Amino acid sequence: MTRLDILNMILKELENISSERPGDFFYSLDGYTDDYYDDSLAAFISKWERSGFGEFRKDFPLTAELYAELVRIDDGTMRPKAVYAAIISHAKDALAEVKNYKEALVELKKYKDKLV
Repeated sequence: MTRLDILNMILKELENISSERPGDFFYSLDGYTDDYYDDSLAAFISKWERSGFGEFRKDFPLTAELYAELVRIDDGTMRPKAVYAAIISHAKDALAEVKNYKEALVELKKYKDKLV
């Protein structure tokens, strides 16, 4: 997978989290945090680091923080809707972070292609 492929998959997962309803989020939480799914946020973060693209938490601190929070609360305990609403809001910030990184990467590629 290329860097852009992985970023697109992470963006899709963040969009999914961002569109969750706080009242239903508890039931989908496990799907984002468990890396035994090939298409989970956890799996894509792992693929990023295994592919040698850099340390994920340095490039995407908000997204790494969101993921850590998801893992922390994925313990089978149902929490108040406000907790899930805050996580969904955080996912929107993480989404912006990854989109900005991707846009900068695409612009850099265009610039390098012009030089050739």
